Formats: sequence, structure tokens, C-alpha cells
Amino acid sequence: MEQSSISIEPMLPSESVDESVAFYRSLGFEIVRDEMFPYRFAEVRDGDLWLMTSNYAQFGGKKAFGAFIVNVAELEKFHNRFAVNLRNNLGIVPLSGFPRLTRRSRDGSQFRVFDPFGNMLVYMDKYYAPPLYLEAQDHTEEILNQVWFLRDIYANDCAAAKTLDRALKEVKDESGIGHARLLAARGEIAVAMGELDLASNLEDKVSRIHLQDSDLQRFEEELRAS
Repeated sequence: MEQSSISIEPMLPSESVDESVAFYRSLGFEIVRDEMFPYRFAEVRDGDLWLMTSNYAQFGGKKAFGAFIVNVAELEKFHNRFAVNLRNNLGIVPLSGFPRLTRRSRDGSQFRVFDPFGNMLVYMDKYYAPPLYLEAQDHTEEILNQVWFLRDIYANDCAAAKTLDRALKEVKDESGIGHARLLAARGEIAVAMGELDLASNLEDKVSRIHLQDSDLQRFEEELRAS
């Protein structure tokens, strides 16, 4: 039997539809409907993506939140457009708390949008092929793998920062590339969390570590991120 086409429209819980509408408008979504009757709800869209938001407490969803994946081509364009729209409409690109737009993952495959009530839109490159997960070659790599997982998959900068803070306290060789990589990673997260004085201090520490040219070339992107 031939299957008919299916269209799905996520329903996201909201404690204040006004706030939800304002946020999605600031992202650049079109407000299709903003209704008071027969109950308070709104429908928004961005291209082929349609969303509905309302208070669904009557269905037992007082503590609920929604999450779904949006597979797109040209992921970077979506991220750049959202960032520009947020900066133009809010004056800043919120990177922490709710709402927020996360940085793109280190491999460029995904990013997340959190609305004012914690609903999560995961934008992913539809052509992305995840790499094989190889064993860490040393302790620094093991720590950074944990950090990037927390940063990119759980979108939890706070937990990633705590992991790095613990690791930095345990560093015995403060003159090597491992220490520089940990400092640079913590600096990148400090910027995202608005810890600008800390980020500047960490950048200074990285610059004072004398590194081999081969290490500088190999880890240039990581070190520059601080």
C-alpha cells in the first residue's frame, strides 16, 4: 500500500507565548498566527519548518520541554543568519542561559537554539558523516574529548568549564603543549560564558608558553580559539 505524505509540526510548551513569539521573531521566523481564542497559542515558521507554541500544562506538561532535530544543507548559513538577526533585534547574541544560540560544534556539523523556556532546536548538517571515535592518545586528549562532548553534544559550557578547571589544577608540566591546549579550551569557553577577564588572563598564559613550531602548526586552530 502506498504511504501518503506526512507533515509534522512540533508543539513546544511555553509559559508565556508573548515571550516565545518575541524570541522567534528576533531569530527571523515569520509569525503565522498569534491567537488568544479559543486558547493562547502561536504558530511560527522558517521556510519549511513550522512550529506551534502554547501552554500545555493541562496535558500534564508543567515541567516539560521540547526538542527536535532540523536537518539542513548549508548549516553555516543558518547559524550566521540567526546570529545576525539576534544581534540586530536584541543587541547581542545570547550564548548562555535561556534563550541562547550555541556556537557551532568544533567539527562544524551542528548547533543548537534554545528558546526562552528551554525548548531545543538541534540544527544538523544533513550531509554530515560522523567520524570514527578513536581512543585518546594521551591524557590531554582524553580530557578534551570529554570537554568537547559536554560543549557540543550536551551544550553545557558550565560542565565543560568545571572539567577543564579540575584538569588544569592537576597539570604537572606547565610548559608543554598539553597545558597550552587546556588553557586555550578554557579560554574559548570563558568567552562564551562572558568571563572576559578570565579569558584575557588565559590567553596571556598561553602566549607565555614556548612551543615547538610543529606543535604550533598542528594545534594552531585550537590555540587561536582562546
